[in-house]
Amino acid sequence: MDDLYDLLGVSRDATDEEIKSAYRKLALDYHPDRNPGDAAAEEKFKDIGRAYEVLRDPQRRAAYDRYGTTDGAPGLGDIFGGGGFGLEDALRSFMETFGFGSIFGGQSGGRPGRSRRVGSEVSAEVRLELPEVAFGAQKTIEVKRDEPCETCDGNGADPAEGMKKCPECSGQGRVRRSRNTILGSFTTVDVCRACEGFGEIPARECPSCGGSGIEKRKRRIVVDIPAGVSEGHYLRLRGQGNAPRRGGVSGDLLVHVASIDYGELERAGDDLVYPLNISFPVAALGGSVEIPTVDGSGKELEIKPGTQPGETIVLRGEGLGRLRRGGFGLRGSRGDLKIVLNVYVPRKLSREEKKLIAGMEDSRNFRP
Repeated sequence: MDDLYDLLGVSRDATDEEIKSAYRKLALDYHPDRNPGDAAAEEKFKDIGRAYEVLRDPQRRAAYDRYGTTDGAPGLGDIFGGGGFGLEDALRSFMETFGFGSIFGGQSGGRPGRSRRVGSEVSAEVRLELPEVAFGAQKTIEVKRDEPCETCDGNGADPAEGMKKCPECSGQGRVRRSRNTILGSFTTVDVCRACEGFGEIPARECPSCGGSGIEKRKRRIVVDIPAGVSEGHYLRLRGQGNAPRRGGVSGDLLVHVASIDYGELERAGDDLVYPLNISFPVAALGGSVEIPTVDGSGKELEIKPGTQPGETIVLRGEGLGRLRRGGFGLRGSRGDLKIVLNVYVPRKLSREEKKLIAGMEDSRNFRP
């Protein structure tokens, strides 16, 4: 394999601008429209286009400098879509470099009709209760999504008639067109709109899907809810969205956590907060009160004698499960439940209650 730097006639420490300048000059010299019928010039045009596609990208260039190859080198991968770097790829690189945009009808590179088709996303909502957020849960939701037609297996053709060669592109999946530019007349290659790049069209449309290859279906899908999710979070389920037309990879299902019912508790990150009013006798003498918990069972809480307003009792590990970045919380790792105490002072008192409290006023223990 020729050295990529030698193909462009630049040194290994050439700047990005020098690489681009060298490519532009050579691409104009060897463009097929300036060398009609010259197979050697066309091959050279492809070679310099391939070299430029590698050296223009910092990550690809660094990997090439280290391993000296573009074939499976770490950091390069399959950069030319699995079909090698052909004339269409070289023309695409040429047109984009000279500022004429993509020549593949919106595709980002590779060969027309062979790019990885991905379906669109589907959105759904879930509404959660406190225990589901505290411990995690499984929720079953119903979604309506595009799926391949069962009659035609997604190709849009009547099974009795099958497919036929596309007359628009003669089965090539792409059409060549000439464009007049400031640099002269150049050939571009576009995806055939009639067959969408596949080279085939239905001989007769499928009676079930009308030739679309897609049918809407309702599906019940089980969603794993990780402990610690918050309102507004999105859970992404890969491959559970819409299927693309005529084969490919299904899109994703995005599940939006629309609301969470915390009941009497309030959320503070992974912790839960419960504002608790206690009576003056309980604050002074101590006592037992019942508080809510994340599992809904309730719990007896002991109040120590002499508790002051604003004091906080922390129950370690009785809050919400902790949500790790990109996944589920560690098993057993939970926030805290914080009980914020407030001493309730009644606004109205009976005559007897007033006498009792007034009698305490002279005691030193009741003075601040």
